[in-house]
Amino acid sequence: MTDGNPLPTAIIGAGLAGLSTALALTASGLPVTLFDKGRGPGGRLSARRAGDWRFDHGGQFVTVRDVGFRRVMDGLLSDGHAALWNGPIVRLNPDGSREPHPVERFVGTPGMNGIIQGLIARLPDDARPRFGIRIASIAGMKGQWRLVMEDGTSEGPFAKLVLAMPSVQAADLLRPVAPALAARAQTVVMAPCWALMLGFDQPVSLPWQAAFVAGAGDDDRPLSWIAHDGAKPDRGNRASFVAHAAPAWSIRHLEETADQVTACLLPAFRAATGITVEPAFLSAHRWRYALPTVPLTDGFLWDRGLGIGACGDWCLDARAEAAFVSGARLAAAMGGG
Repeated sequence: MTDGNPLPTAIIGAGLAGLSTALALTASGLPVTLFDKGRGPGGRLSARRAGDWRFDHGGQFVTVRDVGFRRVMDGLLSDGHAALWNGPIVRLNPDGSREPHPVERFVGTPGMNGIIQGLIARLPDDARPRFGIRIASIAGMKGQWRLVMEDGTSEGPFAKLVLAMPSVQAADLLRPVAPALAARAQTVVMAPCWALMLGFDQPVSLPWQAAFVAGAGDDDRPLSWIAHDGAKPDRGNRASFVAHAAPAWSIRHLEETADQVTACLLPAFRAATGITVEPAFLSAHRWRYALPTVPLTDGFLWDRGLGIGACGDWCLDARAEAAFVSGARLAAAMGGG
């Protein structure tokens, strides 16, 4: 207690999982302090600008199956932070044929980070994230945890801690103070993803807005996903494209330079789309921890005795929605929902 008030819970990571936890805890009247190492909202739902082009170079859309997330998405739609993406999305087969892939999908507006911004707007002012802060280690003890920053300064004390970050990074922070939780996090396998971004000066026409590429993974078929980002709702219909390399290909080419990766992926993009004009903008971004290929099934990690938990899509399954559900379930276990 500090001046009669309960100590806050520190949440490290202001993506879907961390914000979900924060929303549930603050709704129960519990104070939270949110930290994020990014320069601004987004994380893996980031949007990147280049001139007049905008790219959702991380998560491309979210699906909604969970009842709680449905309520949240309805609010985001109403507030203009999200929109239904109902353009044609297909599956491209190795024989050149294509077939519809009809699933209800939602996107943030005017970029995928609109979803994150909408969630932040629902938090009390004193619970909104502080960006650009990197946590180097955890110090202290149960009920009196402190977070040590990379510059040597510290924040705290905190009653409880929540780590809402990729499993590898969570394990590194947990190991000195919660080795059992770290060991569980270490069992998760996270795959990387190389993202290719292309911007064209002239309009480009395709019979679909996005495509899953079947049989992707080898050097002849490296791309698993291609999207005309400019065709998504509230994007201005600029000719901007994002293509994601398959996990197997991204693993093999993980340490290559962005120029080397673009040289490999551009021909694959052309072969899949038939677009042969030169892009006016071309760049690649590496997501080192993009996709949980071997997730936990627990839903979250929580040590009540220590007051330390962890959440994320890697605790459940490889969908953006799973990160939100994981955070909500952890908050409920902590007594906040």
